[in-house]
Amino acid sequence: MLRINGENVDPALVEDTFVRLKAEAELLSEVSCCERDEEFRRQAEEEVIDGILLAQEAERTVPTPPADEVRSAFERTLRQWREHGASWDLLDAQRESLRAETVSRLRMEKFTSGLWAGLPELTSDDLRTWYEARAPRFRTPPAARVLHLVRFPEAADPWDDYAVLLDLRRRALDGEDFAALARAHTMKRGGEIEMGWIDQERVFNPFEAMLFSLREGEISPVFFYEQALHLVQAVEVRPAAVKAFEEVEESIREEVEHERRRQVLKDLAAKLRESAVVER
Repeated sequence: MLRINGENVDPALVEDTFVRLKAEAELLSEVSCCERDEEFRRQAEEEVIDGILLAQEAERTVPTPPADEVRSAFERTLRQWREHGASWDLLDAQRESLRAETVSRLRMEKFTSGLWAGLPELTSDDLRTWYEARAPRFRTPPAARVLHLVRFPEAADPWDDYAVLLDLRRRALDGEDFAALARAHTMKRGGEIEMGWIDQERVFNPFEAMLFSLREGEISPVFFYEQALHLVQAVEVRPAAVKAFEEVEESIREEVEHERRRQVLKDLAAKLRESAVVER
C-alpha cells in the first residue's frame, strides 16, 4: 500500500495511470510494450505521488470555496453524470464523494491559477523561436493520388501471373490508358482501382517505398507485396512541405502554454517531495 504524508493511496489510481501510460506508449510505437510494464508502473506511481502532493498542498493553502460556488459546481457535476446515463439512485449513493471531489477540484483550480498567474505572457517572437527549433514537426508528408491494379497469383507457375502484369505494364507504357487496363484486369473485389490520396507515412513499407519513388503520371514496375502482384500509377504527386508559422501559431501557443504550466507543477511537486513522507 502506498502512503503519502499519512494518506493511503487507492491502488486503482495507480493501476488506471499505468494503463493510460502503457496505452499512450503503444499508440506511439504501434507495438505491444509488455516488456516495459515495470517501467510504466514506476512512472505511474511517480505521477500519482506528484498529483497527490499537489492536491495536499492545494488543500493546505486554499480555503474551502464559498457555499454558492460549491453548489453551482456540484449541480453541474450532477448534470454531467446524468447526461452520461447515471441514475438518480447512483447519484444519491455517491452524493458525498461527488461533493468532496467537487470541492477538491475547485480548490485545485484556484491553486493552479495562482501558480500560473506569474508566468510571463508569450509573445509571437517566443512562439516563432519555438517553431523554428521544431520545424520538422510541422512537415506535411509527400502524398500521391493513386490508381492500383492488383492480381493474386493463381497459376501453377508464378511466372504466368507475373507475365500478365508485365504485358499490361508494357501496354500502358506504349500508350494505352492505365485506368482502363486496371479496371479490366484488377482482381480486387469490387473492381476498385482508385486508392485516392495516400500520405507517405511508412518510409520502409515496400508499397509506399515503390509508390513514392514515382514521378507524377509514372507507372511502377511490377512488384510483389502482401501475397499479391501490383502495378500502381501516381496520377498526381504532392511534395512534402512545412506548414507556415502563421498557420500553426495558435496550436503552438496552446502547446507551449501547456508545457510551461506542466513544468511549474513538476517543479513544485519536486520541491514538495523534499519534505514529504512517502511509504511503500
